[in-house]
Amino acid sequence: MTGEKARNDLPLLLGLFAINVFWGGSFIANAIALESVGPIEIASLRFFIAAPLLAIVTLLWKGPSIFRVETKDLLTLVAMAITGVTLQYAIQVTAQSFTTAINASLLINTSTFFILFLSALFLAEKLTASRVIGAFIGFGGVALLVSGGTLGFSLGQIGDLMIILCALLWAAYSILGKKIAGKYHPLTILNWVFILGTIGLVPLYFLTPHADPATIPLSAWGAILFLALLCSIVAYLIYNVALETMDASRVALFIYLVPLATIVLAWLILGERLNLASAFGGLLVLAGMWIAERKIS
Repeated sequence: MTGEKARNDLPLLLGLFAINVFWGGSFIANAIALESVGPIEIASLRFFIAAPLLAIVTLLWKGPSIFRVETKDLLTLVAMAITGVTLQYAIQVTAQSFTTAINASLLINTSTFFILFLSALFLAEKLTASRVIGAFIGFGGVALLVSGGTLGFSLGQIGDLMIILCALLWAAYSILGKKIAGKYHPLTILNWVFILGTIGLVPLYFLTPHADPATIPLSAWGAILFLALLCSIVAYLIYNVALETMDASRVALFIYLVPLATIVLAWLILGERLNLASAFGGLLVLAGMWIAERKIS
């Protein structure tokens, strides 16, 4: 890499660092908002703010033609919206009522392993030795995390199991997205997913208890605005710009910052701690992800 190239990439690299810290912080924001607001309400308000703002920014940046899609792709976009927004965040925030921010952040990244196997099953992608080995190591880490090191399981781990379900939903979202990824601009897909996913959250919002927005404490509103503005609008915009100008594999490396950011922020803000077995489990999850992405046949 030339010095000029490195300087040109530096703003995006700093942006990628920042947004992955934001995504790590999203689990902290959920925990703070959950102290006074219901989980469905948090997920809904996040996208009630984020979806229209993203649409406005995209319209001003790219123009109205960016929203055009073929009718035959609408069903795929609906499925992506349900798996990637409606169910994803409704279940994820609910799960954090039953588990720690640290566990949630580590376990959500098991989507990497589900994507590997679903890609082999539905997209005929090759399962390499490194991917299989990485998956076994990673799921060993999951077992330690979910069980707290005992390798015994009960309904007491319901929050962790719900996060694993979210990881599976995200994998389904990713596989669906690969079907149309090369056909449209990333922001076209993202806007449709946000809008349709938000529509899916509307009935959940009205069918579950929710407070008058005027009565929500400032701490909860701050957390929700952080989720909507920084974790959704700013993060996705920087992510998509990075994908347009950098190799996807290089962009993907920054995902390892997410659980690290969550661990540090949960310790500083929430006072959460990792026991030795769970810490080892988290390291196994990250090690499994790293090995699975190596180019070993």
